[in-house]
Amino acid sequence: MRKTITTLTVVAGILLLSIAVADACGDKLLRMGRGARFQRSMHPATILIYLPSTASATASTRAPQLQSFLKKAGHKARVVQGMDRLGEVLLSGQYDVVLTDLAEVAGVQKQIESLSSQPSIVPVVLKSTKAELTAAKKRYRCVVRNANNGDEYLDAIDEAMRSRVRVVQKKT
Repeated sequence: MRKTITTLTVVAGILLLSIAVADACGDKLLRMGRGARFQRSMHPATILIYLPSTASATASTRAPQLQSFLKKAGHKARVVQGMDRLGEVLLSGQYDVVLTDLAEVAGVQKQIESLSSQPSIVPVVLKSTKAELTAAKKRYRCVVRNANNGDEYLDAIDEAMRSRVRVVQKKT
C-alpha cells in the first residue's frame, strides 16, 4: 500500500514539474505588451504602401519588410513607388487603405479623388514637430507616429477599417 502511494506521489510530482517547465517556454514574449502580434486582424484590409519616386534607400528597403509584416497580420499589402505608378495601381485595383508619408498626402489625395472607391489615407509621420503631429491627428483620424513600430501600423489600419465599417453602416 505504501509502495503505491509513494509511486503515485512521485508520478504526480513529475507531472506537476513538467507542466511548470512547459508554461515557461516563450514567456519572454508575453511580458508587458511585448507579445508577437500576428493574430489575424478583425478587419483584414487591402493596403497600398506608397513611396515617392525620391524615396531614400532606407525607405525603399523598409517597405518590403512592412509589406511582409502586414501580410503576417492578415492584410494584403502592395508597395508602389512614384506618382504615375500610383495612379495606374489605384485604377487597376481596389484598396481600403493607403499608407504614405505625411508630406505626400496631398498628391495621393488628388489621385484618390477620381476613384469610385475611396481608400482611407493613413499618413506616416516622419521627423515632425509636435505641432505638425497634432495637426495631422486632427485632420486624419489615423496616423502612424513611429515608423519603426509595427504595432502602430496595425493600430492605425484597424482604426481606419473600423471607421470605414461605421461609414458603410450609417449609409445603409
